[in-house]
Amino acid sequence: MSSERRAHEHSLNDNRWLQLAGIALGMVVVASAPVVVSGMAAAQGSQTFIVEQGSQCVQITPLGDGTQSVEEFYDYKVLNDTANYSSLGTTDIQLDQTIQVFVYRGSDGLSLVFLNDKIDEPGGYVATADISGLPADGQWVVEDDNYTNRDDTFSYNDTGAHIEWSANGRRTDGAAFRGLESSNYRTITVDIKFNDETDRYPFEEWSGSPEQNEIESWVARSGTGETTELNMSQPVDLSPGTCSGGVSTFTATSSSAGNATTETARATETTTTQTATATTTTQSEATASTATQTTEIPTTTATQTATATRTPITTTTRSPVDETSKSTSGVGGTTKQIDDDGNGSGAFGPGFGVGVALVAVLVLAAAVVARRGN
Repeated sequence: MSSERRAHEHSLNDNRWLQLAGIALGMVVVASAPVVVSGMAAAQGSQTFIVEQGSQCVQITPLGDGTQSVEEFYDYKVLNDTANYSSLGTTDIQLDQTIQVFVYRGSDGLSLVFLNDKIDEPGGYVATADISGLPADGQWVVEDDNYTNRDDTFSYNDTGAHIEWSANGRRTDGAAFRGLESSNYRTITVDIKFNDETDRYPFEEWSGSPEQNEIESWVARSGTGETTELNMSQPVDLSPGTCSGGVSTFTATSSSAGNATTETARATETTTTQTATATTTTQSEATASTATQTTEIPTTTATQTATATRTPITTTTRSPVDETSKSTSGVGGTTKQIDDDGNGSGAFGPGFGVGVALVAVLVLAAAVVARRGN
């Protein structure tokens, strides 16, 4: 055999070996891709909180995509051309004469947020909140208001707070506590007294009659855009967990996706609660809201060992806010599907990655044998 022919055959064999090695490498990449997607879906889908009031329960997800701190999201300004002593970062979700409670997912973790009233609306209000059960390793990072000689009162201890808000109209009030990704708590109780149930009613700086300066509704907001009317005469309990699986504690792990850090939760401790068959109770003031649609939140299946059936609280999507077209501040939200084990389903089903990886190893071994044979 001539030297030119041998060189040609060696060149062909080299090309075949390179092709087989490339196929094996590609199969390994394909096999690992569903695992990565599945892990990210599980991390994002596991952040669920429950709001319980009496025998009723509703599930909410955090607002925010993890790119902003809660301070940046709230954007409290003392003196500003738009509004003074108010939150300017939440104008697209503010509701007139309404106090909102929700969880925010920020760049520094999960926060409990209160957002009261709406800028540029005339009615003021007074409200007093007592909060207990907070994780001792968290902290209050937003006080609306926080100026010198303010009318509001903020008093804290290791796991609770007493807050008194007074507003004379055309501005917001609120607060934010950061640290809900902690494993050092189970249930946060929020007890708010409104209007003439407080010692500050009527507020001396109001204009108009006292009836024109009253909170009309209290709602829990979800990252999906839904708001749920709460009974203004009862406290609420907020916990990590699901309505079907009960309360769970957080075990925090970090998963980077761009600039966002997500906190994954797994149930390390569960509780069962009574079966509730009571119908939803709503107060008369709720019928005067700007609700455009009323739905029932479905019960989802969780991975906790304990199960509980509760009557869902009526959920209301309010106008004129378009909750489906929110910016990167994260006030909107999309629902991600996870399976019964809390994992996102891969594109090719379970076990596909393992099988492809084995085939890839065989292909790579064949390539090595072919290379040595030459």
